[in-house]
Formats: sequence, C-alpha cells, structure tokens
Amino acid sequence: MQPAPASICLVRLSALGDVVLATALVQTLRARFPEAKLTWISSAMTHELLGGLDGIEWMVVPRPMQWQDYFALRRQLRGRRFDVLLAAQASFRANLVHACVPAARKIGFDARRGRDLHGWFVNERICSRDEHLADGFLAFAEALGVPSSQFARRLALPLSETDRIASRAMVGEDERKYFVVNPAASKPERNWLPERYAAVCDRIARTSGWRIVLTGGGSAAEMSFTHAVAEKLSIPALNLAGRTSVRQLAAVLAGAEGLLAPDTGPVHLAAAVGTPVIGLYAVARSALTGPWPDARFCVDRYAEAVQQILGRTAAEVGWHTRVHDARAMALISVEEVCAQFARLHAARGAAR
Repeated sequence: MQPAPASICLVRLSALGDVVLATALVQTLRARFPEAKLTWISSAMTHELLGGLDGIEWMVVPRPMQWQDYFALRRQLRGRRFDVLLAAQASFRANLVHACVPAARKIGFDARRGRDLHGWFVNERICSRDEHLADGFLAFAEALGVPSSQFARRLALPLSETDRIASRAMVGEDERKYFVVNPAASKPERNWLPERYAAVCDRIARTSGWRIVLTGGGSAAEMSFTHAVAEKLSIPALNLAGRTSVRQLAAVLAGAEGLLAPDTGPVHLAAAVGTPVIGLYAVARSALTGPWPDARFCVDRYAEAVQQILGRTAAEVGWHTRVHDARAMALISVEEVCAQFARLHAARGAAR
C-alpha cells in the first residue's frame, strides 16, 4: 500500500467544463487523504467559480501567462516541496507550470493524451483508457492508490445563497418554471442550427408551459448566434447571453428544470448543480465529453458523423477524434431532441 501523501499539488488552469469535471477528483482526494494539504494552481475564473470548496489552498496564475509570471510562480513556491504533483493539463503553458512545481512525484497524462511535450515534465503517467474526461481526472487518484470504489462520482459547485438570490433577480419574479437553452459553444462547429433550436424551444413552451431562458458567453460570436436563435422564436424568451458571470450562470442553471446545449462548459455546470441536460453531440462522443455522470437525455450522432463525413466507423477512429465539420451537428433532428425533452419532462414530473 502506498503511503498517504502529506501534500498534493493539482494543476488545472482551464477550461470551464474541465475544471468543473476535476471537482470529482478533488472530492475524492479530500475524502481519501483528509490530512493532506491540497493546493490547486489555476486561473482566476476557476477560483471565482470554485473558491468556496473546502480544504483547498488556491494559487491563482494569470491567463495568458507571460514569462515573468512563470518566474513569479517559481519564487512563490521556493522553499516548498510537494509529495506529489497531479499534472492534470497537457498544454504548453500548463507544462511550464509543472516545471515550476517542486515535487518528488509528477504524475501526468498517458502518452495519447499528453500533448506539447507533456512527458518531459512528468515522471509518472496515468493509465491509457477510452473513458470520459471526468474518469480521466479520477485516474490521478487511482495513481495514488485510491480504489475506484472510493471515487466520488459527482461534481461539486459551491453556490451561496447570495448567488441564488442574484439568479432569481436575473430570471425575474415570474412564478412559472423555466428551461434554459445555451445554444452556442465556443467552437462554432459544435453549434446546432438556430432554426432547429427555435423549433424545439417553441415545442417546449407549448407542451410544458415553462418559460425559455437563453444563456451564453459574452464573445461576439456567441452573442450573435444566441441572438439568431432568439429572432426565430415565436414565443417570448429571456435572453441572458453575455449578462452573467460563471457563478451567476451556475445559479441560474440550478433553478432551471433542465438545460439544452451542445458540447460546452455550461453542460457541466448544470450537471454539477443537479439539473438534467439534453446534450447535443456529433463532433465528439457524448461518452467522452457529455454530462457526467448522467447522460441519459443526450442526443448522440457521433457514429453517423464519423461514418458519413470521415468515411470510417466510430470503432476505427481514436477515442478522442473529433469530426471538424459543420455537417456533423446537422445530423441531429428536431424530433429526436423533442423526444428527449418529453423523457426529461416526464422524469421531472415523476420526481415530484
């Protein structure tokens, strides 16, 4: 049996969905090694969202990092030595952060997932498997000797009552339940068609009586896409795109009956607060990047996209292969999304 580490450093700088998925690993480590000091090196966005998690020392680094920022981090860590570094991000800038962390063991991703010379900055690797991103993070706990039976198979998001009050103010005083649609992903190839989103929203409002709330990031592309959806609606909807912080968005999702979204970070925010997700997947497998641990309402056309666009089968391509083609998402029909909404609506009713 491995000795329990007294100090653990976790490096995960971004992105939104990934840092939320990493909370399963953090909860596992806190439960299995309650006496260990756990330090998380991450971005300001991650700290803003997850800073309320218990038992974590935060080290916030700028994004993007300049050379002087790496030297500053090295100075900040001078005199410290961790038992283990969990190098849970494989990118050039994250690898340079790994180099700044003094640790006896530096555990990184397997060769398939380790990019940008990741293997040069670690001295151990997790096992190579075809698995969900969240399970990939939990593999770092396995490398520390934690059995899978002790994994925390849930996500965590420390919302406060202040967050919930702010979200209610944004959503309004209407007593009707609401359903959130976050139509735009950061990568346009993952977006569905605006007219199909609008058709589904109209069906949801008509069959359930729920209000529609649109959300999204503040980039010009995401705002434009969400506006295109809003323009095609035949029913009124509240458009909060670009108007929420990540914590406010999480709180809005916590009060919702469900979320409809493509492969994007808010999917994991919703999963973390227990809100069911209708996820739309064709560019990547839902088994890789979908809502975790509950993906029962997803629509997944990845296999068809691989076959029709790449000319291969899903079994033949690598687990992490993406279909970088706008035609992939067009394979998803309005009817199959509405069918998943009917299942979600029935499940919400049965739960009460």
